[in-house]
Amino acid sequence: MGATFARARAAVHNRWTMASRCASEVDEDAPEGGRAAIRPSRVSRWRLWVLVGVHVAVAAHIAHWWMKGSTLTPLEPSESVELATRGVLNAGAIFFGLAILSTAVFGRFFCGWACHLVAVQDGCRWLLEKAGLRPRPVNLGLLGLIPLAVFVYMFLAPYLPRIEQGLGLGVEHTEFTTSGFWDTFPGLWMSILTFLVGGFLMVWFLGAKGFCTYACPYGAVFGVVDQLAPIRIRVTDACSGCGHCTAVCTSNVRVHQEVRDWKAIVDPGCMKCLDCVSVCPKDALYVGFGAPAIVTARKREPKGGRVSWGERAVRVAAAAAFLWGMFLVLMSRQGTVESKWATELAVGSLAIALLFAGKAERRGGPSLGEDLLSAAAFLIALYGLRGYALLPWSDAEVSLLLALGLAALFALSVVYAWRTLRRSELRLQTWTLVTGGARTKAGTVVLLATLPFTAVVGVATKAQLEHAQRVHEEQQAAEKAREEALAQSQRAAAELTAARADYDRGVAAAQSGRFPEAIAAFEAALQRAPQFQEARENLAGMYCATGRFRDGIVLYRQSLAARPDDPDTHALLGQAYAQDGDLASAEEHWREALRLNPDHVGAHLGLAVLCEERGDSAGAQAHRQAAQRGR
Repeated sequence: MGATFARARAAVHNRWTMASRCASEVDEDAPEGGRAAIRPSRVSRWRLWVLVGVHVAVAAHIAHWWMKGSTLTPLEPSESVELATRGVLNAGAIFFGLAILSTAVFGRFFCGWACHLVAVQDGCRWLLEKAGLRPRPVNLGLLGLIPLAVFVYMFLAPYLPRIEQGLGLGVEHTEFTTSGFWDTFPGLWMSILTFLVGGFLMVWFLGAKGFCTYACPYGAVFGVVDQLAPIRIRVTDACSGCGHCTAVCTSNVRVHQEVRDWKAIVDPGCMKCLDCVSVCPKDALYVGFGAPAIVTARKREPKGGRVSWGERAVRVAAAAAFLWGMFLVLMSRQGTVESKWATELAVGSLAIALLFAGKAERRGGPSLGEDLLSAAAFLIALYGLRGYALLPWSDAEVSLLLALGLAALFALSVVYAWRTLRRSELRLQTWTLVTGGARTKAGTVVLLATLPFTAVVGVATKAQLEHAQRVHEEQQAAEKAREEALAQSQRAAAELTAARADYDRGVAAAQSGRFPEAIAAFEAALQRAPQFQEARENLAGMYCATGRFRDGIVLYRQSLAARPDDPDTHALLGQAYAQDGDLASAEEHWREALRLNPDHVGAHLGLAVLCEERGDSAGAQAHRQAAQRGR
């Protein structure tokens, strides 16, 4: 238990955030050799070509679909959502599963060597560095839990209703080919905006792997499973603590500190790029087999001392509240909130974070107040922006991943606007925002830039809330209509039951020749249940039997209005017309009865009598023979 809570601070305070430093910013323990020239990485070029190969394979996949019209389902982890929601096994689900299994052995290498979004971030970082801008990681505390919460929401939460409904967790069917290759991907404008936000903006403002740290749900599961991998980057006694490894790490890992304190890289953010291994001047780093990170023992105690139990408890409570809010927002649909599973998912996610968050020491985290401020800003922005048509020239809606990136940047802007107003010294990347208690021009720009961002989030959130209100009102109206329909149906069923008793009494009276009593009973049945067609037709028959032909005709016509294709009603109506002396109408309905049922006996007999009255003996004979066959 003590070991678990010793990891709580890393899990809930600033777990999923990275804190790398360049060679001139390594620990005070690092020797002067840390400032020496760093030799070039021998593996970076290999990783570049592997990533190029991945994109060539993606292009070939798209080209095959373009030419053939159908191809293998996308090899994209997000396709696994189909397995969770509908039990559909596709190529993407198998691909994601194999990537997770390989991570359990080799560690989190997939992100560094095969992810296209990592390639985008690396390319943006390279361009920024060419412009003289070296991105530094920014610690946003609780927001580091975002990827884990999104992974649980996307890939685990859908199983809960399936379990509740008894649908099972197995594969229902397979779909390994598709003709709608782009159906699950965003459109052109949202794709461009996603790469811009997830690339340049998040890399510059949040660090080299900003998107991985604060938005990527796939990296979350890779980071968790990485803690179980026996193959990791380890160190020999030749290490001098020069800090070259940390300086070149693009995964925002404090490599020199980790190998000093743990004799291995235990940070789940390590993407196994191997640049640190390559540049080590002592060749002290290597990839080797040993204890997984989750059971690796610390070799050196941290200098900062232990965190108090009170602070740990507060941080855990704040993390639980943030995760609960995350699931409320993530599970919102069309402006309404399904909160049924929010508590269970928040507790489960918190347990995963505490157990698998990693043991890396974090620095420079926000205060509790700033943590809560950034969490509130993020949740508001996520609720407002997700599904919102952000671009004025396009009706394309903001996807979940894009909304996560934008919401993280909004939370950053709010926190730094707050810090700009409160601190005497403040920097953001290469910008000095406040110095000597005075706000600089850059600080003023950052402060002012927060205003339009806040306005956009406010407009989007207002639109979402208004939509939520409309949907809620529509749902209430629909529910009221369902309740009224159910009540009406129940009343009708009760009336029909009572009407059935009157009907049975009327049938018994008619069979005994008590026609007035039968008429009263059928009239009572019809008054109780106006839709009772049998009662209406039997009452019509009693009217005709007692000479009230006109009244009978009215009832038969009412029956035909409800059932126009009933040959029996047409035949009875024809008989009523004939008894009333309207032979033309009688013939019309008898012939309609025969059209609907050529073997109808009553219609043939009626027409036979009509033919005899007209002197058409041949026609009468033909109808009598047809009636005989119909019997």
